[in-house]
Amino acid sequence: MGLGRRAFLQRLSLTLGALGLGEAAVSRWTGQYQQALAQPTHRKLALLIGIDQYSPAAIDPALAPETVALRGAVTDVELQRELLIYRFGFQPADIVTLTNGAATRERILAAVEGHLNQQAQAGDVVLLHFSGYGSQVRIDQAEELRRSLVPVDGFLPTEEVPELNDVLQDDLRGRLRSLKTQQITTLLDAGYRDLGQVRWGTLRVRSRPAIPTGVLPESVLATLPAAEQGLSWPGLLLRAASPDRLVLEGSWPGFSVGAFTYALTQTLWETLPSTSLQVVFNRAATQVQRWTGPDQQPELTGKQRAENGLQPYHLTPLRPQADGLITGASEASRTVSLWLGGLPADVLRYLQPASRLVVDTGSSASTATDTPDPAPAPTELVVQSRSGPTAAALVSGEQAAVPEVGQSVYEQVRVLPRAIDLVVALDTNLGRVERVDATSALSGISFVSSALASEQPADCLFGHLPKPAVATLTAALPETNGAPVLATSAQTDPEPALDRSYGLFAPNRTLVPGTLIARGEAVKTAVNRLTPQLRSQLAMKLLRLTSNRYNSQLAVRVALETTYPEEQLLAQGETLRSPSPLPKARLPKRVAVDAPPLQLNADSRLRYRISNYSGQDLYRVLVSFDSRGQFLAQVPSVPESHPVEERQSALVDSSIVPSSTPQMLPLLGDWGVPQSVSWVETYVIFSRSPFPKTWELLAQEDSSATPQPGLQRLDQPLKVARALLADLHDGSVAYDPTLAATDQYSLHSACWASLSFRCPVR
Repeated sequence: MGLGRRAFLQRLSLTLGALGLGEAAVSRWTGQYQQALAQPTHRKLALLIGIDQYSPAAIDPALAPETVALRGAVTDVELQRELLIYRFGFQPADIVTLTNGAATRERILAAVEGHLNQQAQAGDVVLLHFSGYGSQVRIDQAEELRRSLVPVDGFLPTEEVPELNDVLQDDLRGRLRSLKTQQITTLLDAGYRDLGQVRWGTLRVRSRPAIPTGVLPESVLATLPAAEQGLSWPGLLLRAASPDRLVLEGSWPGFSVGAFTYALTQTLWETLPSTSLQVVFNRAATQVQRWTGPDQQPELTGKQRAENGLQPYHLTPLRPQADGLITGASEASRTVSLWLGGLPADVLRYLQPASRLVVDTGSSASTATDTPDPAPAPTELVVQSRSGPTAAALVSGEQAAVPEVGQSVYEQVRVLPRAIDLVVALDTNLGRVERVDATSALSGISFVSSALASEQPADCLFGHLPKPAVATLTAALPETNGAPVLATSAQTDPEPALDRSYGLFAPNRTLVPGTLIARGEAVKTAVNRLTPQLRSQLAMKLLRLTSNRYNSQLAVRVALETTYPEEQLLAQGETLRSPSPLPKARLPKRVAVDAPPLQLNADSRLRYRISNYSGQDLYRVLVSFDSRGQFLAQVPSVPESHPVEERQSALVDSSIVPSSTPQMLPLLGDWGVPQSVSWVETYVIFSRSPFPKTWELLAQEDSSATPQPGLQRLDQPLKVARALLADLHDGSVAYDPTLAATDQYSLHSACWASLSFRCPVR
């Protein structure tokens, strides 16, 4: 039998208390659950479609099957399904999945009609998700272009077989408009941009590289609206990118996934139930652009787009935020299988065995009585192995009960390898001799490993400035003032001298500024020249591994404000799992906790305000870097006349004391945004323990290059990033001596918090 409502809320309170949440946090959670449980019950229906196994006949007959096949569309479906069942309370029987061979045009349309149209009633919630290739098609009878989704049995029309077999977006929209409910969400992780190729740097493009021309049956043609533009999509439409931009999928060790689907589902795992759709979407879009650069810009539209108070999928989550869940359990071996879809991709990539998670010990238990049992101590799980977002873990402690399938898990100890390389992909457009020379030159750099762009995930790309992308049909591109819109950053013809130079690029081919020179050079010379930038790229990668806004147990808040051109609050970030309650933030309507900031002007001036609600002194370091790879750091100010020993002592004494009043970081009340950058990313890192290794390195930096008081330009950012991780490890060992391994970084969530802000600059 299931729990009664009263027993469920009592057990939930005990569970959250056992997990370390304070009284105010427990009250907040149970209040949200009570509100969710009081909502009228409506059915929740989902149709999830994901296609990886396309044939060349559907995409480009000139390409090999392994070239046209996608890698992450089925993973998208798996991510979405776990989220819907375990966070939003969908019944498995109400979720229909069509993947690979099952996702034919006929079956897709039949599922829309039978599973959604015939079953959905007023007030029901409907989600339609498609991951795969998108396209533009030219309808011969109408001599016009329409957008489409490519089914697994799609094909390019020929004179012998001229019919189009795609699922037209207009047809799909018309079928959804006939649903009896207005609570519809459509998520399309497919693109329409006619790029003429299926790879973009180390990423895969989810748009057909050709625009087929074909005919439609008269019965279908008669149902199409006169024009695609201007028609509203029923409910909400979440597109992985606006139609003029690329839609990309990326790879991490063990799995590939659509950039937008992963960012969205990971965000939905971690956010509070009260978080609005707009905040969720903004956060996911910011993450997508960090992975893909300016080439992919997600879009939120639809008939209900302008309504206030919208929530993701028109639902309040029925379970707390989590880092993952238990998908299998064995009493005999005391092991569990885990799905870690709530962890950031950067962290998941390097999460090592011996990492620990704690279990939500009561959210899925069942009993026939309304009398709650005493709350057990949180059960610890020790990761034994991991592949992509799945892991196997051992239940720690002989007395602990093996948890049940469906229970939530939360990160407690993050174990990372100390030897983390920068993976540099070699552009496939390089010649054979160039690739051999580059491999040899990069092998001489201790912190770099190299691979072909098509072989494994990479952090950056080494190669020439790419040639402009050429569309197979220029008219397919959207137009602005009569000129085609070209979204990508390398679309103009390069200067001949730059064309002969080697440079560094993001995985999506966005150039790292300052890495090209106006002359030809040998590969080895170029690699030697670029070594400082490679160090900076690895330093960025390591700093991003500290991010734990949704995992930290320290109670801290950071507000980002501008002082020029006007004083205003841009964004606010705070930790969410701390036992000490954070007072409710009073924010303007346009600002939300954890929402990305507005775009910054190049002449903006910033300040940061910090709040410590942890009930203990904390220490902090601020590190910022930008699109050029330049680093700045700020630490508590201590006169340079002090001897080194006294400086360290003074730094320890300058800790952040608990306070209910936000404190402005000293000497950083008017921080100018660097000129000629496209983005700035800042990390404010707090710790229960001092940062002796980091402070010692910063004391050795050349202070004469300081851009302004309170800031230091870092000449050795990689050393500083490694020192930060070492200090966080040492602080965790002081808190928990069982973490004293020397060949790995072990970071306990009770010991540090790292809040980040990424600001686009215009």
